[in-house]
Amino acid sequence: MNRTRAALAALLCLLAAATVRAEDAGPQWDAAFPSRAAPEQVYFRAGYLDGAGRAHRLEVWRDADLRLRRKTDQAIELYVEKSPSGEYDYRLIDRDRHMLIRADRTALYRIGVFSDWAGLAHVIEIPRGRYRVTEARRQSAASLRGECAWHRLERIAPAASITEICWSSRWGLPLEIGVASGQEGWKSLFWIEAVETFAPSPDTFAVAQQDLFELDAGPDGEVSD
Repeated sequence: MNRTRAALAALLCLLAAATVRAEDAGPQWDAAFPSRAAPEQVYFRAGYLDGAGRAHRLEVWRDADLRLRRKTDQAIELYVEKSPSGEYDYRLIDRDRHMLIRADRTALYRIGVFSDWAGLAHVIEIPRGRYRVTEARRQSAASLRGECAWHRLERIAPAASITEICWSSRWGLPLEIGVASGQEGWKSLFWIEAVETFAPSPDTFAVAQQDLFELDAGPDGEVSD
């Protein structure tokens, strides 16, 4: 895999959870997963399992709907910033491959990524097909303390699946996401370890570009070999 394909593959993995536009949200979704009351500047540290069951570490800095930084495993960083036109510009850094890739939403559409701010900034995405959200019976230490409320998200079509989400309206984030897992009973797929407000510094959203091969995947850039 050459450097161009490696960078695009990393971008696809990072944005896989953000597949639906925010305007596709309905009253049912907004009632279960509200985020408007959350602070503008939020930092959180979390863990999650990938499709192969490997654990990863995630850090996110969210500045209202203007800027976002996501750091995964000390190797991948994604910076998102709203442009004056209201669109989002993306900069992905792959530290292992020493690459910086720049893209906008038009470029992402061209490679099959329908990215959305809400999915990146608030972790969960709105299903593209039919779905149903109901209250879940599950309880946890966080929900018993009133820090989040459990919901059951059932995707009906095109592929059926069920997850349960403990949503914090205070932070606009899921404190935990999990699934029923056979004899194990319950398997956490995502969990927040720490969350707090932060005051952005000049370095928080600054991209250190030293020793990085830069690739432009914007409308005038070249994304093929």
